[in-house]
Amino acid sequence: MPYRYGRDWHGVLRKPIQEITEAQARKRFDAGPSFSVSKVSTVDAKVVPEFTLQVNPDGFYLGAAFYDEFGSEVRAYHFAEQPERPEELFLTGVTVRVYPDGQDRWLDLHQAAAHTTFTFRPNGWARSRLVVQGQDEARVQEFTGVDVSAHWVDRPEFGDWDRFGVPREPALQDDAPAG
Repeated sequence: MPYRYGRDWHGVLRKPIQEITEAQARKRFDAGPSFSVSKVSTVDAKVVPEFTLQVNPDGFYLGAAFYDEFGSEVRAYHFAEQPERPEELFLTGVTVRVYPDGQDRWLDLHQAAAHTTFTFRPNGWARSRLVVQGQDEARVQEFTGVDVSAHWVDRPEFGDWDRFGVPREPALQDDAPAG
């Protein structure tokens, strides 16, 4: 599948904002500023990308966005360089959004019915924050001792996009207790 590069992905117009060439994106990877790369089925049509990555120069930060069939963002990952392991990135955050039943078009992030944000630190600390539209308070939980060893990934080289465009949710255990 081809890639399209730009400043970001436009969900309504279904194309990159301020589109640039691959050669221009390669220069930005080396010297800045940041850019986006979207994996699409074709460059000739307005399609929903498989994923969009926000890439900072040298790959010291990388954000990944995933979409539903309408192009609404349903999942986002955030990878960032950590001082203790500068040749790798650490998955610092995951956001999952749920949109209202009956959705039949693109919806903005703020139109999600609910979203959960997970924040992680290399020392095993984690926080989940559940926000449900119409409720006054978010539900926040903190955890320690979380195994975050799988959160470390090699820093990307230019063109190493597909590795960051895959779901990272852990498999559910069959023997997990019910609700």
